[in-house]
Amino acid sequence: MIDTGNMGPDEIDSEKMRLLEEFEKGRLPLLEFMRSVKRLEDSVGGLSVDPRLGKAVVASFGRHTEGRDLMATILKIFGFGIELADRDASIPEIIDMCQMDDVSVLCLSVQTTYDCPGLEEIDGTLRDLGIRDRIVFNVGGAAVSEHLAKKLGCDVYGRTASESVRVMREAVLNKYKG
Repeated sequence: MIDTGNMGPDEIDSEKMRLLEEFEKGRLPLLEFMRSVKRLEDSVGGLSVDPRLGKAVVASFGRHTEGRDLMATILKIFGFGIELADRDASIPEIIDMCQMDDVSVLCLSVQTTYDCPGLEEIDGTLRDLGIRDRIVFNVGGAAVSEHLAKKLGCDVYGRTASESVRVMREAVLNKYKG
């Protein structure tokens, strides 16, 4: 355990990235990774949020929350504010969360293709509400391929949670340049 009492922002950033690297290399199991990031967050009074990135609405479908919670953890590491949807949030509830002015990302986790019906309506609903242009949309999980992500109207796709967040971060920064 690292003593975070005297850590400055650079050391905190370094520790966040160390934990992520250990997880990506398979040296830190999923639950221990998320617990370690949470302990770091609690010990320093919260992880810093990059105001350029805004907030990410993070939700899952089916009864699982592991993908949702993993994405929220990695998004926090990269400086996003998080709006975590309840376990059983409906698509209309998720869309409502996206209507907050500072939401820049919608990230959905699915486990099976059974979870995918209804996801096709999200892109169109966001467009109908006039907010789709400001939101970077991502769907990931075991059931999602790059082909399916494109079919659902996603802006970004990554094979892993970490890759997805890196691509989302870059997309948000490019979208809001200037």
